[in-house]
Amino acid sequence: MLTRLLGSVAVTVVAASICWAQPTPPATLPKTKPTAPPSLTPMPLKDAPAKTTPPTAAAVAATTTPASNMLMSGCPTCESCTPCGCIPCGPPGRFWVDAGWVFYSTSGQNVPPLVTTAPVGTPRQTAGVLGQPGTRVLFPTSDLNNDWRSGFYFNFGFWCDECQTRGFETNFFYLGDSNENYSVGSPGTTILTRPFFNATTGAPDTQLVSFPDTQLVSFPGILSGSVSVTSDTNVWGINPNYISNCCCGPCGRFDVLLGFYYLNVSDNLNITENLTSLPGQQNVAPGTQFVVNDHFSTTNNFYGVNIGFAFERRFSHYYLGVRSGIALGVNHQTIDINGSTTITPPGGPATVYAGGLLTQPSNIGRYERDEFAVLPWVGVRLGCQVTTHLRTYVGYDFAYLSNVVRAGEQIDTRVNTTQIAPRTAGVSGPLLPAFTPNESGFTITGVRVGVEYRF
Repeated sequence: MLTRLLGSVAVTVVAASICWAQPTPPATLPKTKPTAPPSLTPMPLKDAPAKTTPPTAAAVAATTTPASNMLMSGCPTCESCTPCGCIPCGPPGRFWVDAGWVFYSTSGQNVPPLVTTAPVGTPRQTAGVLGQPGTRVLFPTSDLNNDWRSGFYFNFGFWCDECQTRGFETNFFYLGDSNENYSVGSPGTTILTRPFFNATTGAPDTQLVSFPDTQLVSFPGILSGSVSVTSDTNVWGINPNYISNCCCGPCGRFDVLLGFYYLNVSDNLNITENLTSLPGQQNVAPGTQFVVNDHFSTTNNFYGVNIGFAFERRFSHYYLGVRSGIALGVNHQTIDINGSTTITPPGGPATVYAGGLLTQPSNIGRYERDEFAVLPWVGVRLGCQVTTHLRTYVGYDFAYLSNVVRAGEQIDTRVNTTQIAPRTAGVSGPLLPAFTPNESGFTITGVRVGVEYRF
């Protein structure tokens, strides 16, 4: 993150150096033709009054009002677009710094049911199984990590020419992490289960520690334990642009943007069980401890060429701004799947096996690939010119990134139970769960409040 940010700053500084290094052409005197000596002409008997045209309000304002004060006193005229005209394209200020607070929401992860429960007395074979009477999903009950959260936004830029028609800018935003945590446990007085689809029987199932095809988190007289789920999402991006003016006047301007867009979307999903067998367990010694872990993580690095526009219209002390565009590029996707099961018998050493429940040797690994993606975006702001150099605003932003991989959407709930530790009977049957990349769209939407200083 820091490397990419410093790189964009360096590009902006180099561009500024190039702009300022342009030599100023030397002033030259206008060429004049030699004139003949003045000739004597007879004076008229009576002077005729000369016809004069009174100056327009716009001309008076342009010649008497400094450019930096024109915005504060209103717009004299907005009849035409000029490359520079009598004043630079507004708003005034060769340099600017814009910073603000953002309050955004992002699209959540669509995660299958991870923890279920059933009434006490339910047979072990159907306890917590999806679709069975009495089964209730405890977590998750909706998409994860789609909450509203705070972040910050920063923009700085400069104009290369006095007319303020060519310039560079860099935009950066960071959205605070979205964290969701869930934990539930029982000393063995209630039923807690983790559901999956048994690939060997072709039917929904739950997982018991004592049997290779079922596993409970807690079951009266057999097992006590707890399960915890943590999920987080991180989003940030950077967008340097070259700005070229197409049209400007005292009351507004229209610019074209051409640049680079980088966006990072990262997810982590971790599921951990801590279990202890009770005396009612027949195939496992009482007191045996199990730690079962499933971990899924994804990273999306989007690199794209950005094309857009920026429009601003001023109304005396107030202004309306609209910025929009689309970035086309590649999304480098990284998916990490890992898991383990640690079994510690009473007084014995711990044995660690690869794979938990939804992570097994058939899908554990690191997977990378590149996919074409598009990122349309738009921002609208309403602001006020507080002083000659200071402006404040509120705004709304929206962005969408296609072909994004999310951690929770990489879960394959089909499990070949012969792979579940300790695999004493050997592994046979289909290689499930399997790695099958699933993609979805990712949206960012929310409001922004900021301050802009120009000088």
